[in-house]
Amino acid sequence: MYHYSECGLSNVHLVNGFTVEVIDGEEYTSIDDMNGLHRTIAQAIVDCNRPLTHEEFKFLRIELNVSQKMLGTRFGVDEQTIARYEKGQTKIPRTTDVALRTLYMESQEKNNPVSYFLDLLADTEAKAAAQDIKLKLEEVGDHWEVAA
Repeated sequence: MYHYSECGLSNVHLVNGFTVEVIDGEEYTSIDDMNGLHRTIAQAIVDCNRPLTHEEFKFLRIELNVSQKMLGTRFGVDEQTIARYEKGQTKIPRTTDVALRTLYMESQEKNNPVSYFLDLLADTEAKAAAQDIKLKLEEVGDHWEVAA
């Protein structure tokens, strides 16, 4: 397995879909269908029934291709507040969590209502203390999936 920390998430491991080459004594890793992989990671994050971590928040913002300033403007906070969410210095409010997930889903042209995310996060307080989850992904055919 390859620990894909380059995406900014500490819990992503690839089962396959990557190639490791040694060139002039240096090891290089290339990943197949990087865009598809990032869409699959983002979808797994969005569908998870626990609060977003600071890493996941930043990953989704970057996938949306918006700056901290622009996201702050959309959420009615300053860019430093967004930076504090991403650094884990400030707890991400539930409404901000849901709003970011909704923005991502909207960017993928999937029309899930906000109530879907509210239901998904209904037990956030109970699950907030849950242990870290290792996200394993594998390339199946011509696309990426969450590994069982």
